[in-house]
Amino acid sequence: MGRVSKRTSAPAVADKKTRTCYKAGIYARLSSDQDRKKSESVEVQVKIAEKHIEELNREGTERIEIIDRYTDLGKTGSNFERDEFQRLMQDIRLGDIDCVVVKDLSRFGRNYLEAGNYIEKIFPFLGVRFIAVADGLDTGHRGSNTKQMATEIKNLVNDMYAKDFSVKAKQHLKLRRQEGSYVGGPPPYGYKAGWDKKIRKLVPDENTAGIVKHIFGLFIETGSYAAVADDLNRKKCNPPSMYKKTGNVFFDPEQGEYKGWDKGSVERIVKSETYTGKLVQGRTSIIARDEKNRIHKAEEEWVVKENAHEPVIDAAVFAEAAKVRERLQERMKSHAHPTEGCPIGENIFDSVLYCGVCGRKMTRHSYVKTYADRSKTRLDGYFCINGGQTKVESCPASNRISKAELVDILLPLLKTELSVYLGKPKKYMEIVKEQLRAAGTGIDAKIRKTGRDIAAAKEDERTKYVEYREGIIPQSEYVAYKMRQEGRLNDLNRQKEELEAGRKNLDTVSGKYLAAARALLRLKSGRELTKEMVESLIRRIYVYPGKRIEVEFAYTNELLEGVLVNG
Repeated sequence: MGRVSKRTSAPAVADKKTRTCYKAGIYARLSSDQDRKKSESVEVQVKIAEKHIEELNREGTERIEIIDRYTDLGKTGSNFERDEFQRLMQDIRLGDIDCVVVKDLSRFGRNYLEAGNYIEKIFPFLGVRFIAVADGLDTGHRGSNTKQMATEIKNLVNDMYAKDFSVKAKQHLKLRRQEGSYVGGPPPYGYKAGWDKKIRKLVPDENTAGIVKHIFGLFIETGSYAAVADDLNRKKCNPPSMYKKTGNVFFDPEQGEYKGWDKGSVERIVKSETYTGKLVQGRTSIIARDEKNRIHKAEEEWVVKENAHEPVIDAAVFAEAAKVRERLQERMKSHAHPTEGCPIGENIFDSVLYCGVCGRKMTRHSYVKTYADRSKTRLDGYFCINGGQTKVESCPASNRISKAELVDILLPLLKTELSVYLGKPKKYMEIVKEQLRAAGTGIDAKIRKTGRDIAAAKEDERTKYVEYREGIIPQSEYVAYKMRQEGRLNDLNRQKEELEAGRKNLDTVSGKYLAAARALLRLKSGRELTKEMVESLIRRIYVYPGKRIEVEFAYTNELLEGVLVNG
């Protein structure tokens, strides 16, 4: 009779300590955020994923904790440039999520190549488990080659569906445009969007339609975009972007700093035919795989619908505004046309001239003046683009100065400030060169010495290693030596790096000091200021209203004082 084992088997019970724990993120996506009643709504998708996680947890072999839920509304599945999906990926990279759960693969993405890349490469590399509930896909312990093949087929179908849907969506969009339906995003300033049966139409906004009429009228009267912008800013009228954001027509101090109108925002309104009741759509299109890649279509491909909605501006008023715009364009063309014999010269104050009130860099204004005898000359001036504008309050007064006025003030100031050095500029040049040469020689000598010390230390280390291998010194002594030697080598290498950085910086400083010396020589000879002279001697020039200036000099007093000590 054979032996009977006394061991008895018992039902397997999962050990809580050995259970696999996951930190899950549930992802849901809906292509349109307008129809919340669809069975595929994000709420339903999230509940399906939550229920599946509960079932897995009840089995007891693993524990999945839901950390967060990520939902993208109105986002296409043809690419992965979605805000919530990118937030999910960021949390995965931070280690907060190591399991992604979706209702099915189509909610994850419809691009076959990209979806497969995430599931088969990116997620496994990051140690992330992927579960698609309806498709039975689980890349954890339940994964299999058969399911992988099914996943690839499903992704391919989704990709084909996305392409087919993109074509149908474009056709549907074109049909809606031809019917006169407004298919754009937020309606233009002066309008709001409303539904007339199945057609989305623009309806005049009772809050801002009057302001649009005021803009057209004032533009026709003044012939200036800037004048209209200034008028709206004085009234503290919110620009379109701020009105869209807050719903307030006029500035409310609680919204923070006032951000007003500029010429561009006024020009966009007076150029738009939308305000006459004409709807022009389909000027651009995007590639489904990349929403940022926008293509501008030819004018004959635009979809134009006359009398598509109630006009805010009469056709006669719009035509009058168009005439004013044409006159402005002709005037700008004549100004922008190159003037023969009067080329634009070098902007010698480009990097040093700033507004003393707001700190913004001054802008050059160059123009050609024609005299009575038909002779011409080019004149340069500088102004602060913020100065006197009503859009910003940081620089309330106009701040301008001509180049001639600036040079007339600056030249005597430079000669007075540098009078001691101008008395003997050649001596200054000699001392600067000598001091720079001595400094460079000293640094080079230290670099060579440090290099020799490093080489000696490495040779000593090789000797010690040989002694250790031959048993001349014990291992404990070699280890102690090695630790000390490593610290010493690190110190020597750091010293060498610092010396080499100092040598490189000295070369840069040498160029600046020698440029300053050359500038002093030119200044003494009374030649006209050049860009090199200005940048060598001056760090910044601040201009204030009333043509007052403040100058920060760029030279180093300590170096220049060598002229006096050795003079």
